[in-house]
Order: sequence, then structure tokens, then C-alpha cells
Amino acid sequence: MVGKAYRCWKCTTGASAIEFALIAPVFIYMIAALIGYGMIFLTAISLQQLGADASRATIGGLTISEKESLVDTHIRTVVREYALLDSSRVSVKVEYDTVGQQTIVDLTYDTTDHPIELFKGILPMPAKTFRVRQLISEHSS
Repeated sequence: MVGKAYRCWKCTTGASAIEFALIAPVFIYMIAALIGYGMIFLTAISLQQLGADASRATIGGLTISEKESLVDTHIRTVVREYALLDSSRVSVKVEYDTVGQQTIVDLTYDTTDHPIELFKGILPMPAKTFRVRQLISEHSS
């Protein structure tokens, strides 16, 4: 009797399959989280960089309409360089603070139909819109 129990305990023919079945879902979830959150961070950082570049582009404008035109032109031409950003989903608002002599560029990005939507229901997702607000001063200290 002891010999049979010892042989069953020593038999490992299906151990690898059972271990894989226990570990695989956790591993797949971790890979999905890595990819999903990587895409979220890439989108947020790309929007941040686009906002910084757009605010720098406003320095050449004298009036608010010129600044808006410079920002719009810059965004429409440069947004193609960012892998996960779509120019039709970027909305821009440009303001000028006369007291502080600062131009304020406010970008919002709608993530509807974005590749990160693939992970909806699997991972906790951020808000549907990302918002970046950049300030640039036009006087030197």
C-alpha cells in the first residue's frame, strides 16, 4: 500500500500542464496590463509633449487669433509623429493672460475608439478624455 502511494506521489506526467493552467491566467493578465497601461501612458505623455510644443509655437503670434492659428497648424502637422494620437480627436483652446503675459494652451483628447478600449472590462480604465494645460510666458526674467 505504501509503495503505491509513493509511486503516485512520484509520478509527474501531468504536473507541467497543471502548473501551466494555474500560472497562465495570471501571466496573461499581467501581460495585458503591461500593454494596456503602456498604451495609456504613451498617449498621455504624447499629449503632454504635443501641448508643450504647441505652446512654444504660440510665441510667434502677436494676437490671440494668430496664436490660435499657429497652434492649430502646429498640431495638425506634428500630430502624425505621435503613434497613438489622432488629430481629429484633439481639441484646442488658446487663452492669453494679459496680466502675467502668459499664453495658455489647453488640449483635450477624446479616447473613444482608441486602442486602449480593447482592455475595457479587463483593466481599470482612466477617464474618456485626457487633458493637458500648458503655460508659456512671453517675457524674460
